Amino acid sequence: MRMTVFILAGLGVGGAWLFATGWWRAAFAPFGINARKMTVDRLGLLVPATDIGRVEAIFRSFAGGFNTMIAHRSSTAWEQYCDSVPVLFQPFAHEGAAMGYTLRHVFRYRPEGFEARLVKARPGFRYLYYVGLGFWWGMREVAPRRVQELVEGLDPLHRHLCFDGYGFKRAFFDEPRDASALRPLEEFEGYARNAAYQGVGRAYWFRFMGDAWVLLDRLRNLGDYAADGAAGAGLASAFVHPDRLESARRLAVKMPEGWQPHFHLGMCFGLKARSINDPRQFDQDMAGVHEGVRDAVLASIRWCDRIEQQVRAEQLTDGYRQWRALVTAWMAAHIEYPLTRVRSEVEASEPMISRDSAEVA
Repeated sequence: MRMTVFILAGLGVGGAWLFATGWWRAAFAPFGINARKMTVDRLGLLVPATDIGRVEAIFRSFAGGFNTMIAHRSSTAWEQYCDSVPVLFQPFAHEGAAMGYTLRHVFRYRPEGFEARLVKARPGFRYLYYVGLGFWWGMREVAPRRVQELVEGLDPLHRHLCFDGYGFKRAFFDEPRDASALRPLEEFEGYARNAAYQGVGRAYWFRFMGDAWVLLDRLRNLGDYAADGAAGAGLASAFVHPDRLESARRLAVKMPEGWQPHFHLGMCFGLKARSINDPRQFDQDMAGVHEGVRDAVLASIRWCDRIEQQVRAEQLTDGYRQWRALVTAWMAAHIEYPLTRVRSEVEASEPMISRDSAEVA
């Protein structure tokens, strides 16, 4: 009996020590991502030989962010890991960390806690955090209608990126082995469905970046959501290659005319994200492009921000859709496709364009 008491006391003390020091989180290690399996060959991706190293580094960075977030005893280790990754890949490490946020907190997800601990703490990566959160819900196969409930309380515009992350997971991991994997996206209501298909377009770009014609065929198969898919492909192509922008621009000219405004918008959003991830690196990347292209990029980002401010000020219920639609219309009027030059002089005092003139993005 006395021995049993000693054993239980020892277990209690040991458990308290594990909890106090954070070592108990090592129990989550088996749920981590095996980065060695995240290779172009194993995933069956069509990637140009020149981009294989970059793409696999993206996967490793994402896996590292997730694994560090869920299993490291220190609550700040994930930030240290993300900061240790080369600048080009840091956003993907942050996205992976966001995917692990809910698991680290043992499923105690609260919108205000998520935004306080991640978004407000590291605002330069705010877009990636929402995408990563949606990716997590996709990994857990949370029903779309439930996802729409879970985003309540998050930023009214950026929360739509959760649907994007959800759609990406479905298209990237599930569809290759299940042709019906995108069917649940039809359960999203309103513009959430469009946002999910924008994530599908990003996934398709990663899967088929080495063959533009295969990519275009897959986008066409999205039917009514092909333009949303094109917007996602435009975002991914610019975001992954901010230092090789000509790659995205070459793909842009292959887009059907009806998709071009949406692909254009995606390029703008991708570069906007890069501009806040690491402003110094973004300036260096832009220094290497033609002056006309640089002017077009910077003008588009500037007006993307101004229109976001307008939409937020009006507190529209469909603000994310309107933001995208207004930026799309503005770029069509002022920027020669694809981010070639500023077509007309854009003065700082130029009035905002009317919502009535914007088509749905």
